[in-house]
Amino acid sequence: MTVIERNFFRLLRAGISGKSEPIEPLSPWKWRRVYQLSLFHGVADYIRQGLTVCQDDYFVSLISPELREKWNKTIVQTEESDDEEAMANLTNPLLDRKLQAIIDQESSKEETPTRLMLLNIVNNTRSILNEGISLPLLTELALMIRQPNNGIDYDKLNTWIDSLRLQPMADLLGSMLVSLLDMKPEEMPFMKKNLDKMVQQLSEELFNQSELSTDEWYFTQKPDQIFVRTHNSRAMLWHVGHSARYSRLYPSEAVTNFIKSFAKSLTHIEE
Repeated sequence: MTVIERNFFRLLRAGISGKSEPIEPLSPWKWRRVYQLSLFHGVADYIRQGLTVCQDDYFVSLISPELREKWNKTIVQTEESDDEEAMANLTNPLLDRKLQAIIDQESSKEETPTRLMLLNIVNNTRSILNEGISLPLLTELALMIRQPNNGIDYDKLNTWIDSLRLQPMADLLGSMLVSLLDMKPEEMPFMKKNLDKMVQQLSEELFNQSELSTDEWYFTQKPDQIFVRTHNSRAMLWHVGHSARYSRLYPSEAVTNFIKSFAKSLTHIEE
């Protein structure tokens, strides 16, 4: 990682855990880059909390008053759904039926942390297959695990993970929490194997996401043209390569997910 990326994750971890970490020196331009990354990845609030936790660090004290004021005034708006299961779905029909059966069964009971943990793992999985790491979802997962007396039934969770064939993706999420957010494997009984090489690939993609929007690979057709083309062929190639790279972790979902994304792209064609 570059010094910008290292400081980014140190401040993110500090904001989550409340524990100060040593910060490396950054130029004013690089501090602005950290600020931009925190906005782009939707974790500006956590980074701002990390700055407060690390406020006694010498290099944090060198942040310009203008940037600090701009950071403090930043309001991150996130779209929240009243239905917590709105995003909890899979594109594979068989697996989705199993998931919905779990949701329906648990919804008839009192809200359970175990179910919420499963939904977070599913949503993290969908994000990784489509765009890459979602830091807000990953930090939410870390906070759920770190919450004292979190009430998570890991035996039940592991049964659900096996039923949905999610174990490789659960291993990847656990590996990301270990590598990026400095968590311990023993904190995550759902993690069976460390996939640190895959984490390295994903973290490299993470800081390149601002250069490519995955929405840009959709097909379009102008009224005066016969041929259908992609809005951004480079973005399409990225999406194809990304889907292929992680398909072996969740092949039953990755294939149908790509087909659905492809079909969605065709809806962008003007009739």
